[in-house]
Amino acid sequence: MGLLMLDEVDSTNTYAREHCDELEDGTLVVARRQTAGRGRRGRSWISPPGVNFTGSVLFKRLNDGFHAGCLLGVAALALIRELAPELPVYLKWPNDLYIEDRKLAGILCESARIENGRITAVAAGIGINVNLPPETLRSIDQPATSLLAETKREFNLDFFSKKLAETVNRYYIIYLNNAGTVIQEWVAANLLAGESLTVIDPRGEAHTGIFRRILEDGSMLFEEKGAPIAFTCGDVKIDRDSVDWNRLKQKASNHYKQPKE
Repeated sequence: MGLLMLDEVDSTNTYAREHCDELEDGTLVVARRQTAGRGRRGRSWISPPGVNFTGSVLFKRLNDGFHAGCLLGVAALALIRELAPELPVYLKWPNDLYIEDRKLAGILCESARIENGRITAVAAGIGINVNLPPETLRSIDQPATSLLAETKREFNLDFFSKKLAETVNRYYIIYLNNAGTVIQEWVAANLLAGESLTVIDPRGEAHTGIFRRILEDGSMLFEEKGAPIAFTCGDVKIDRDSVDWNRLKQKASNHYKQPKE
């Protein structure tokens, strides 16, 4: 497990996939400048050079994107809580990091190696708004934030990368010994459970209702007009006026007070 720093690359996920055989398991590939970063559903990720964190972890002992996303999500969350403990950061199902209704980070997992029709390695990419200034945030077509905007402090990206590599390594070891521990932490960090939300399903249809809980397979149990629906994928939209933010902040505070194994 290691850290590979690249000055420029089209996509760290693409690099991890194309160099799967020679990279060590658990390697975090970081780009100081990424020219073709992607989000879910083909969206681009606005990231000026030297401002944000963009990287991918190559997991050679994972065979699905769901578990890779959970692992990377809780690791990134743990690091941000370490560097900026005052921030009420949480996970928004399925794989984003948010502060209130503002997106801080996104995760995209792709198969890195397929053998005999089975996925045998996963590239888990993450983009984190670290030092993105408020004027650039305002140009994004959805509510977004950065660590700089929230803390009024700049962060050293090389230090940030090294710390994330260490944190991912720690969670990977935990996962390989007891995957359930990491999944439980991921579930607990999804603090929007119980709130009113809108989910856009893969067909583009909007469903408004209550996010009840996460099921054992990682899908979302949603209630629309009294009827339960299980979503295995979809885009969650937050209506700022429909969420009890004081309750969510209290849930975040209670969650981070819990001892971690």
